Amino acid sequence: MGKLFCIFSLVIVTGIALGEGNCRYFWVSRDALAHPDSLDRLILRAEAAGANGLIVQVVGRAEAYYRSDILPRAPYSGYDDPLAYLIARAKPRGMEVHAWVNAFLVWSSPREPSDSSHVWHAHPEWFMDHVSGKSTRDFTQREAEAAGLVGATLSPSLPDVRAFIASIAVEIAMNYPVEGIHLDYIRYPNSSFGYEPRSVAMFFNETGRMPSESPDLWRDWKANQVTMTVETVRFRLNSASPSTLLSCAVMANPHTAASEFGSPWRDWLARGLVDFVCPMAYTSNRSQALELARVTTAEYASNVVYGIAVYNQSVESALAGAAEALARGAGGVCVYSLNSLPPQGEAVLRGFWGAGSPRHEYGPHLFHMMVAP
Repeated sequence: MGKLFCIFSLVIVTGIALGEGNCRYFWVSRDALAHPDSLDRLILRAEAAGANGLIVQVVGRAEAYYRSDILPRAPYSGYDDPLAYLIARAKPRGMEVHAWVNAFLVWSSPREPSDSSHVWHAHPEWFMDHVSGKSTRDFTQREAEAAGLVGATLSPSLPDVRAFIASIAVEIAMNYPVEGIHLDYIRYPNSSFGYEPRSVAMFFNETGRMPSESPDLWRDWKANQVTMTVETVRFRLNSASPSTLLSCAVMANPHTAASEFGSPWRDWLARGLVDFVCPMAYTSNRSQALELARVTTAEYASNVVYGIAVYNQSVESALAGAAEALARGAGGVCVYSLNSLPPQGEAVLRGFWGAGSPRHEYGPHLFHMMVAP
């Protein structure tokens, strides 16, 4: 009884801390890990900005910026292990490290992967199809842009795909002292995708209908495939590394996230499948930013780390939505990205976050200990 009370008390404390907006995070894109010199510069910039967490892309195109037995090595030089190097430099500066993993998106280059072990070559049957019947492996760059497709994308309806993603998360959590695993592209590209014959057959076997006959049921079925992927990752992490947090980058509007992209992230928070989400509210339109701040924090605000972009606007402009989200109880702010932070951006962010703000000790830690299955 005492142990349960202690955990519950920590959850309460953590929720209050998040309500004060103590998550001061940056996303760090994988190009920063190409060489230690560039990474060193960015870590110093993050420290100067007052950040207490880095969400670092260590799996982009199904290639690893760490030592992996599952994925081929990513293109980097100058060190043996970028993730270990980053951890050794960021943590002494008071920064958490969350390992950012692209989930279903596994390739986005016009050229095929050179490594024969890459999932592109090893498992072509795992890839998602467009409603036209074309595999996401076969889109030209122009066709992909027209269809709203970033690149070759795995199908969430396949148990092997879910296990593959979960195995990556567990490998990182078991071998590196990261605070969390952060899933990106944990969604369909849009509602025109997910029509691979195997998935359509599964839907028919479960419902007796074709997608065109029951579009609402098809939409919900696809969303459930993504949710089952999150469930698989959560279950595997709980078994292998229960203290590791799980978070997701999500489309900011929760309604279209669920209906258009199969990503019902509010349900994931309600069920304790994820510890926090980072809604990607990247708009440069002030009124839209304020509306997104309102809608993203309407429920579970303390477990929303509001995502803003500085690649398409000034830091000052991006902070309008961030300030509104924090005023509504958001757990913090995540900036996309540290790589694209403009000159003098550190000073602006430090002034916004407050140079004397307390170091964020827990992030959304222990939330899942109370509610996860």
